[in-house]
Amino acid sequence: MARAAKPRDGAAVPAISRRMAPEVRALSQRAESIVQRVFATVREAVPEYAAIRDPSVVREVETMIRINVDIWFRALLSAQAPDAAVLKPVADFARRRFHQGIALTALLHSFRVGCTVLWQAFLDGVQHRHDLRDEVLLRLSPYMMFHTDLLGQTISHAYVDEQRRGERWQDRLQHELCSIVFDRPEDIDGFRERAQALGVDPLGRRIALAFAAAPGGGRGAAEDELESLLRALAGRDEPRPVGTLWREHAVIWVAVTGGENAIHHERRLATQLGQMPALRSQPVGIGLAGTGARGWHLSAEQALRALDIGRRLATRGRLFRYSDYVLDDTALQSRNVAGYLEGLLELIAPEPHLLETLDCYFLQRQQRKVVAATLEIHPNTLSYRLKRIETLLKADLDDLSWQSRLSAALLMRRMGRAEA
Repeated sequence: MARAAKPRDGAAVPAISRRMAPEVRALSQRAESIVQRVFATVREAVPEYAAIRDPSVVREVETMIRINVDIWFRALLSAQAPDAAVLKPVADFARRRFHQGIALTALLHSFRVGCTVLWQAFLDGVQHRHDLRDEVLLRLSPYMMFHTDLLGQTISHAYVDEQRRGERWQDRLQHELCSIVFDRPEDIDGFRERAQALGVDPLGRRIALAFAAAPGGGRGAAEDELESLLRALAGRDEPRPVGTLWREHAVIWVAVTGGENAIHHERRLATQLGQMPALRSQPVGIGLAGTGARGWHLSAEQALRALDIGRRLATRGRLFRYSDYVLDDTALQSRNVAGYLEGLLELIAPEPHLLETLDCYFLQRQQRKVVAATLEIHPNTLSYRLKRIETLLKADLDDLSWQSRLSAALLMRRMGRAEA
């Protein structure tokens, strides 16, 4: 319901004189020509209205102009300002414009253009009566300014109120969607219904991004940061991101473009994140692509895990992709596998220089010259140490299976040392 205007200067409708009344009444009977004049000018002057192609919306715009013109003449002839009931169609019109995607700036622009044309048409109708000039300029023009302001405020209040309702409705749906992802991922129907209501493809692939919340900022600061991140990511020409706060992190799912290889998309996403000014100082974990509530949940877990591993290992850069740790971390998730990997390193632990050599060997990607230079030892000494490691482990360091096992074991050791 539109708000009733508070009394103020210019709010009282001036009683028109006996000489003016017939002129105003005659103009009101020709109101349709004024409506068409306003309609044509608005369509020509406001690009957003010129772009409207839906016949039903065009008719509604014309009807609203007719209502506004009628409100003006009724106010003059009755000497009463429009009340809330009279202004309700104006407010309802503004609410519908929001849902039709018309910006408030465009809506107010069209209204200002319309009021200008209406006032000019009114002046044109009485210009031949010089004896009425003072009454028009000194008594009616101040009320025209108030009248224009009153309808403009009605439109603004209704539009913004509807916008807030829409935001609250979307926030509620997004909260419910994320609650299903983390608490009830088996609720396939609930996930689909909320996703579709938000305009999100429930079967589309999504990659989770995890951002650490600023320490000591509180819930309000974390929510503000989440909104800022969502706005930054929404600038891309792709489906809207979905985000929430979880485990003291901002988790945001971004869509994988339909038909695009998930690995290609992950790499392109990492490049885009690195180029976004708003994200340049923000460490971020990147999960693997997933579908549905379970897939979103798993991707979020992976993004948090990647962020945790990357930061604990002091990995260079600020983008930590789970795909870089996927095989190692999969092994570490199992307790008995982790115990087995720890046991491997225990076999060479009595000779600490062997552990240091093996760690450097994998960090330098098995490039022996680089490893020897890093450790500041002779290449023959390196060869002896590697052979000693193979003897103690009964392993072949050129075998991919052994490389993956030892890589995971060393990653686990580095993480343990970083945590200590």
